[in-house]
Amino acid sequence: MEAKIFSLNLLINDALTVQEIVAEAKGLTLIREIPATFPDQLSGDAFRLRQILLNFLGNACKFSDRGTITVRVSAVEQDGVSVLARIEVEDQGIGISPEQQATLFQSFTQVDGSKTRKYGGTGLGLVISKRLANLMGGDAGVISQEGHGSTFWVTVRLKYAKASEVEI
Repeated sequence: MEAKIFSLNLLINDALTVQEIVAEAKGLTLIREIPATFPDQLSGDAFRLRQILLNFLGNACKFSDRGTITVRVSAVEQDGVSVLARIEVEDQGIGISPEQQATLFQSFTQVDGSKTRKYGGTGLGLVISKRLANLMGGDAGVISQEGHGSTFWVTVRLKYAKASEVEI
């Protein structure tokens, strides 16, 4: 894992921009909710955090035919050195049954072969995302209701950037 200074706002904006064309083609709206008080300049593995976010956003766009996809940031816990950040990607897509949710983050399991054939994908992105989150001192999971959408979330431990480290 790398530990470099990055802007969380720019990282999220970049991930949203990558999905913009797909979202627009499907009539989906992408929005972000980051509290003004949430620190922007942080230290951590931005490359791998971006990978997780792109996986969650890609799945949200893939499994949604209408509505809004929201990226939401919050602090689970903070101290003087770091923040355990929670980043959620909420969609209004097809949703996932409780039985299927239990298998989502397991290697070489797919939720439903018929859905995989319809939408494409292997499900390995979620396994990789969870492993990366664990390596960054956090976790990953999902809250979903079949037919009503899903919220995929990740927590990661990020250090506050010191003023002397931030590039202007």
